[in-house]
Amino acid sequence: MQRHLKLRQLRLLVSLDQHRHVGRVAEAMHLTQPAVSKALAELERGLGMALFTRTPQGLLPTPEGICLIRYAQSVHEDLNRAALALDSIGQPEVWRVALGAMHGTTPVIPMAFERLQRQRTPAAAFDLTVQEGSPDLLLPLLRAGKLDIVMGVAPERSAAADLHVVPLYVDPMVWMVAPSHPLARKARLTLHDLADTMWVLPPRVARVRAVIDAVFRKHKVLVQSRLVETVSFDSLLGMVSDHGAVALSSRRLARSAESRGLVHVLDVDMAGLALPISAMTLVEPEPSAYAVEFIQCLVEASAQ
Repeated sequence: MQRHLKLRQLRLLVSLDQHRHVGRVAEAMHLTQPAVSKALAELERGLGMALFTRTPQGLLPTPEGICLIRYAQSVHEDLNRAALALDSIGQPEVWRVALGAMHGTTPVIPMAFERLQRQRTPAAAFDLTVQEGSPDLLLPLLRAGKLDIVMGVAPERSAAADLHVVPLYVDPMVWMVAPSHPLARKARLTLHDLADTMWVLPPRVARVRAVIDAVFRKHKVLVQSRLVETVSFDSLLGMVSDHGAVALSSRRLARSAESRGLVHVLDVDMAGLALPISAMTLVEPEPSAYAVEFIQCLVEASAQ
């Protein structure tokens, strides 16, 4: 491995995994396509194993490729951190955390950041990066070292062996409509009262969707034929305000939107349907002191 792996080849692996297409990799790395193909062939020949499979959809990593890419990403991120550390020598210390927030968890972040500022000196330098997205996007970034913390619903225990999970809060799910919607003037609704309205739900690939569908089955309610599935809160608000839809969302996010006059939260019994929200970090390498500090702020803010 030490004889055949060079830093430029590790960068090539990271780029191949990101783009999955020789032409796009060549453009990103300022190389020709033949040069990219030759470099990959030389690496595979030197290691004695295939790292990618060529398909009509592009390059797909083999199990060996997936394994090696993970370590290539780790080396790549370690070098980036080393560059930041070198640049910071002789400079004031900067508190730096990269946070991934699954949709619906963002309202607690400003409260946590407020707590952080109160316990640090006003002159302290901060660099908090927040990236919002789905678990499928954020957890690979955490494992690749590009995020320090991910907030959201933790994966099944079998898929979380490499994660340290800190529970934050349980967020009930609620229905919301535009303030001018006829349902906004009614109390004590049931799911059957929503039957003639367009629905906005999390997509079927989301872990929480299976729980939502189970609640529908319990109440003998069919999922509407007029259905929009999205994890984008902006898209959700657009469907609610412009198309008269009813949308299912986390209560914290819905209440935040309601306080700004964007939606009205309906009084609908969802049989205790709730999202257990946690803060996740990697077991190895251990999170930075800054990440641990911010998780404590998230815990305290979540208790409000």
